[in-house]
Amino acid sequence: MLKNKKLMIKIVICFLLVPVALMTVPYLISPIIPEKYGQMTVDLIIFLIVIILSRNIWHVRIHFFSGKRIGNQLCQLIPAVISLILTRFGTLSSIAPRLINVRIILTVLLVALAEEGMFRGLLLPLSLELTRNRRYTAVIISSVGFAVAHLANIANSSWSLVLLQMIVVFGNGLLWGSVYLKTDNLSLTILLHFLDDLPLFITNGSLKLTTPTSSQLMTALVMYLLMIGIIGVVTFLQVNGLHRRPTR
Repeated sequence: MLKNKKLMIKIVICFLLVPVALMTVPYLISPIIPEKYGQMTVDLIIFLIVIILSRNIWHVRIHFFSGKRIGNQLCQLIPAVISLILTRFGTLSSIAPRLINVRIILTVLLVALAEEGMFRGLLLPLSLELTRNRRYTAVIISSVGFAVAHLANIANSSWSLVLLQMIVVFGNGLLWGSVYLKTDNLSLTILLHFLDDLPLFITNGSLKLTTPTSSQLMTALVMYLLMIGIIGVVTFLQVNGLHRRPTR
């Protein structure tokens, strides 16, 4: 009982740390850090906290790289890559490669490092321990935490857009959590996260999100939830594998 209580406390910390940091740290560092480096600084702080929690306090090993069975690892990427292509295809016409610079690359990389370290590196193994190695349940818990972290965007966007974003993020969490479970290679999910976020930082301004009307929101919710249903089935099969019943 005491062990489960401690695990729950750690999981709650994982749920809260990122959104709390995103909503508070920018105000604390604004007097000394230029605004254009604010996002980078916040995510660097989060990543350093992840490393300290992992190595010195909670002793949860994060597998940043694995060179085992590379072919199998690449196969595990297929569902996530297909989803990435489908969800980011609409942004291709708005991408301006000339906007790419070292600051943008470092910012997006640190976002990926911080969030993957927290939600796949720490929260997923903690959830596995809490659920007694129920792998798919653990992936769901880590995905919920990943989605909750994006509540911080409510400060700069409408609740309806944030809700839709959280649904998409939850789906990504299922896919990326499955990849990490099957490969023990966080660098793969960091790469997926980087490629998913980069287009948002290098658009030419023509890609502007507007608050949907009630009917548009309902249509989008139906479509997004259908997408989550498909992703849920795919990741369930990916995590648990396909097992043939023994013939009698």
